[in-house]
Amino acid sequence: MVVKVMTLNIAGFQSNWERRKCLIAQLLRQEHPDIVGLQEVCLLPSMPLVGQHQAAELARLAGFPFWHFAPADRRPHRAIGQAVLSRYPIMAVDLLPFPRDPNDPKDTEDRLAMWVRIGMGRCVEFCVTHLSLSPRARERSVRQLAEWLQRFGSAPKIVVGDLNDVPSSLPLQFLLRNAQPPFADAWQLFKGNEGGFTFPSHAPRLRIDYVLFTPPEAFVVEDVRLVGDVATVDGLRPSDHLGVVATLRLRAT
Repeated sequence: MVVKVMTLNIAGFQSNWERRKCLIAQLLRQEHPDIVGLQEVCLLPSMPLVGQHQAAELARLAGFPFWHFAPADRRPHRAIGQAVLSRYPIMAVDLLPFPRDPNDPKDTEDRLAMWVRIGMGRCVEFCVTHLSLSPRARERSVRQLAEWLQRFGSAPKIVVGDLNDVPSSLPLQFLLRNAQPPFADAWQLFKGNEGGFTFPSHAPRLRIDYVLFTPPEAFVVEDVRLVGDVATVDGLRPSDHLGVVATLRLRAT
């Protein structure tokens, strides 16, 4: 079984959402992934929770019949969180909150990880997350994430998202080396240690957006690419992050 996945931080309502949503939808239609993990997905108080937020809007524009949105941080003026878009039914959903530490000035928002089971041939387990700007919170969250995902059993899992940290960082090194079982980095396996910079999209210099999977032997990486790097004539891009698209082949068991 082959699954094509994509991750993109859509930057909420920043920078002309009415135009950017069309660029993002065009990108999704062009890439045609099976499953998409989105970060910084917003809901405004003027919108009802069901069906009228950025995830539902993008699903409609890009032709994804199934989606799920989970707000992580709720404020009076907006809620922000993660979403999954899928071409196949979403069979189950679970959430792992990463509450903000009020004693950590860099930990400014509540965060979460969302796990879903997708009814695609053999069911695919997929998780999207967006980690804190606080290094201390990121270290804590990746340990919680690895432990939590194993509670769903030993089936292969794909984890995508904006991890707000580089491959050499302690949180990424924990996931790639010390988690049990460890995770594999699709970009590193297919492209090596060079490139892959996703932020900021107009002049990328940081690799902070990832497609990971566990256990490391679960998938063969058939392709991995950055997307969303083409600007309009006036310089508008789909997001302030580039997206990552990976094609993964599940190894026979």
